[in-house]
Amino acid sequence: MKTLINSCLVVLGLTGAIASISWTDSAFADPNQVRQVLQTRDCQGCDLSRTKLSFSNLRNANLRYANLFSADLKLADLRDANLVGAILDKADLRGADLTGADLTSAYMSETNFCGAIMPDGQKSSEGCPKAPK
Repeated sequence: MKTLINSCLVVLGLTGAIASISWTDSAFADPNQVRQVLQTRDCQGCDLSRTKLSFSNLRNANLRYANLFSADLKLADLRDANLVGAILDKADLRGADLTGADLTSAYMSETNFCGAIMPDGQKSSEGCPKAPK
């Protein structure tokens, strides 16, 4: 009986360790910061990584130095947003409107801008699937 209890504790301990690892890997941003950016459009330096903000109205938002790593910003309204120094690596900005947004010194590695309207008003094809030859 004691061996069975010890075995169960080991299994439970491993399960807990695995669960905490996977939660950490897929953890979302602080819900208070998400609420703040959606309500006030001012979240300078916030950690919004891996957050779903698609279709959000972030027009004139102050996201200076915000961490938007791998954030879902599909079809978001980011017109005139301050994204100076923001981390947009692996962010999904397909169809987003960035007209007039300030992307000075923003980090944009592997960012998908397919169909996004860029700050200069031009529609981007960056990240769009390539047409077959």
